Amino acid sequence: MNARQSPLLITLVMAVQAMVASAGPSPSSSKDDAKITTGPRAWALATTAQLSYANGSCRDKLLPEARTDSSIATTRQLLHDWWGVDTRLDLLETLDRLDGGGHRAIFQEKGRMFVAMSESEFQAALRKASNQPQDVRRMKLVRDYYAKHRANSFLGWDYCRYIMLCRWGYQLGFLTQDEAWARMLPAARKIQAGFKSWAELGEDYLVGRELWSPQQTAKNGQYYREVQAWLVKEPGGPWTRLSWSMDLGALTSR
Repeated sequence: MNARQSPLLITLVMAVQAMVASAGPSPSSSKDDAKITTGPRAWALATTAQLSYANGSCRDKLLPEARTDSSIATTRQLLHDWWGVDTRLDLLETLDRLDGGGHRAIFQEKGRMFVAMSESEFQAALRKASNQPQDVRRMKLVRDYYAKHRANSFLGWDYCRYIMLCRWGYQLGFLTQDEAWARMLPAARKIQAGFKSWAELGEDYLVGRELWSPQQTAKNGQYYREVQAWLVKEPGGPWTRLSWSMDLGALTSR
């Protein structure tokens, strides 16, 4: 799938995924392959909706997809290529980095610096970077977005990926089911405390993704935006079915 796919095609693919999901258990299904459609755990899974859909993963089960030789090999390759994660220790260290600051620490630092500038100072900085159009775009983006969300900026970008990493880690056996939920639910609470709606979370993810990689955004950013636009109106989908203000329990530090 690519950035040129139309909203109609996204709708059709979503419908096909829903039909496949409802067709019955796969040969490898087990009690940990059960659908989770209500409650805090469903809410936590819903934070990965954009990334799950983009990777063709299930959005209402802890397992992103059934454990098969093929799916395990694919997930192992994904974690190796994009995260440098090959072992349980690699995963735990990566989760700790995301929880401890992630990309948001860098992006927020840039945002604070640009917001503190006078308009003339900022315009001078833009002129200095004018030979790098992507840098100019990112400077404007991080300044405007940080001015709006301040300390919550890019929290969704980091913690949505954190929760998805827990799901992939569980699929590969790097985390037990209990360990995965023990990490995912506190992360979900932090996301909920930082934003006012699923739409806000989706926008944070997209802005963070663009700052992370203008190249990937140029390649398929429009597709991701179309996915987000679908999720906020999807009939019966997790973002329309699950209240943003659901009681997820007390927000405590891990």
